[in-house]
Amino acid sequence: MEIDGTQQQSAAPLLVEEATQEFVAICAESEPYDDEQPSYVPAELVKPWCSNDASALYHCYLIQMKPNFCYDIPVNDIVLGMRSELDCDIANMTFDLEVGRGSITVNFKKATEIHLSSEQVLQCRRFQITIFRILLDHELPNLGKVLERLCLAQNLGIESIDYLLLPAARMHQRPSIIDWECVTSVSFQCEENSEYHVDCSPPKNCSRVLHTKNGMVCTCRIQNSLVYTPHTGLLYCITGLLDDLNGNSLLRPRGRRARSYKTHYEEKHGIKLRFDQQLLLKGKHIFKVQNYLKSCRLHAERDSCHTSVELPPELCSIVMSPLSVSNLYSFSFVPSIMHRLESLLLAVNLKRMVLDRCTENVTIPTIKGFIRNECFDPKSWIIPGDYSGGSFLNEELPFNERNIYIRGRRKVKSKRVADVVEALIGAFLSTGGEIAAIYFMNWVGIKVDLVHIPYERHFHVQPEKLIDVRHLESLLNNYSFRHPHLLLEALTHRSYMLPQIPGCYERLEFLGDAVLDYVITVYLYNKYPGMSPGVLTDMRSASVNNNCYALSAVKRRLHEHILAPDNVHSNIANTVNNFERLSMESTFGWESETSFSEVLADIIESLAGAIFVDSEYDKNAVFQSIRPLLEPLVSPETMPLNPVKEFHDYCQKMQYIMKKPVKSIQNGVATRTIEVEANGVVKYTYTSTASNNDTAKRLACKEFLRLSKGN
Repeated sequence: MEIDGTQQQSAAPLLVEEATQEFVAICAESEPYDDEQPSYVPAELVKPWCSNDASALYHCYLIQMKPNFCYDIPVNDIVLGMRSELDCDIANMTFDLEVGRGSITVNFKKATEIHLSSEQVLQCRRFQITIFRILLDHELPNLGKVLERLCLAQNLGIESIDYLLLPAARMHQRPSIIDWECVTSVSFQCEENSEYHVDCSPPKNCSRVLHTKNGMVCTCRIQNSLVYTPHTGLLYCITGLLDDLNGNSLLRPRGRRARSYKTHYEEKHGIKLRFDQQLLLKGKHIFKVQNYLKSCRLHAERDSCHTSVELPPELCSIVMSPLSVSNLYSFSFVPSIMHRLESLLLAVNLKRMVLDRCTENVTIPTIKGFIRNECFDPKSWIIPGDYSGGSFLNEELPFNERNIYIRGRRKVKSKRVADVVEALIGAFLSTGGEIAAIYFMNWVGIKVDLVHIPYERHFHVQPEKLIDVRHLESLLNNYSFRHPHLLLEALTHRSYMLPQIPGCYERLEFLGDAVLDYVITVYLYNKYPGMSPGVLTDMRSASVNNNCYALSAVKRRLHEHILAPDNVHSNIANTVNNFERLSMESTFGWESETSFSEVLADIIESLAGAIFVDSEYDKNAVFQSIRPLLEPLVSPETMPLNPVKEFHDYCQKMQYIMKKPVKSIQNGVATRTIEVEANGVVKYTYTSTASNNDTAKRLACKEFLRLSKGN
């Protein structure tokens, strides 16, 4: 999301977590947090329609679905008709639906523009309400009342969620993009002179017409139809006639005596078949609408729509004809597709609002209405044009001259709001740069200053007399300091204060800590675009930690350049001696079984801070200069697990109960005891000692893992 074409560096690293905490704090200070928040509807999906209008212009988009699996029922295209034109990035979007059999690739494509009369619009609405009510409810009883309300509401011109979802015509049926024959299937008539006969040559042993609940119907009209059987209350897709079965054929139910279909219906339902010579119909149960936006492959179940049933025509009432099983199957995916479209349209609306001149008088809570915090439930999806399910929009909010519609309220926790703000900052940052991210932060109320403060520090000593500037610059990928005094400050311990040196490395270390965390996060995010957030977090933890920094400092012998008193150097020397036992091929530091001198880690961070200030806040200069010190950088193949995290993950996997650790420090020695239970019995107990608590904890976890895995 690009706000400004120019890219400019900020005066400090973007601390997303602190920023979002500030955002929540701002909300809390202004008023108590209310988790009852509105649920917005994008204005593109809301249009009033009155039957007095002669015609309306619709922008038509083709929803093309390509299954990536084999199935005996093909998937047909769907036409989306909208009164508003979609942005080109949405009009050409592509995404996948997760079906139990595999995935379906969905492509949007701008098709054409058409004018529809009020009668045509009413026909379209009747079709989509009927087909979606059937797919979602699997019943008919209330359908008539729903269609009656449609006519009443249309005359009133009520604003509601309203667009058209229609079957696409096959290529040979065009020039019309809409399959009007299917659309008018709701108004099925059984007259034999219907204009929609397609193939009137009946199967063998079958007359041209069949007796149904609707009366005499041509075989071509019932072979692709949706029927209702009143004696069971079920709906079926009819896919053809069974040319070797009629009412007198034997039905062989599992575990029961053989009997004819005629006898079966009389004994079980009390129904006497009058036309037992008619061929039986082959029917399929209608499809179950699911949330196809999340993976369901592992939970795929064998549902009843996979099996066929045999139905006597005279017990079937035709609801829609012609309607192929392919069309019904295709429409079962539409609620998930439209939910994805609605989410994208909300994002577009939010982007437009940020782009508008809306930097002043912003009411912070308004952003919460855009958050989608619930898993999609097809049962809660509002059928467009269906006024019976509470689809009226309660309220309309003018927001910077843009309308936002509200269809209800739901609970949104403050933690979720903070997470969303973090994600939005990341979205602006990764696509539009820092200026765009800071613009957005200011918009939501997190005020960030972009004033660059030039470096000014007065040292009364030449850095070259105390440190080897040229050699240090060579270690930093030949970075040339404009202000070598910064390099001197970055290497000066707080206890080594000379009158000529006004400061130590602590302020630069504070700054460099944040900068390194940011640049390495960005590096990993861009280097591994398909990596999950959890794995990225583990990789960052392996790269950004004191152990890693300390080992990197020793490998490049930076400790020899630190300005510090003898007691500090003595502590550093102990760390260096212990590091010599480690493999210098690794920079992660978790392999060590001893403690680390924090000074070594601080120096890496202070050097990063010095370069950041000296380069006038160029984060790329920081990364390119510090990167050689940290190499080899972590990768998915080389990433070691932190023993503490691995310990917790292992206990969770094995369903062990972790007891509260016992820890103590005596005479400068830290002791840590960990204990786990399984089924009320102590499984493992281990105690370790080290110079500090963190090292003792790491050692205890490593030993536990070694013993529990039998290594």
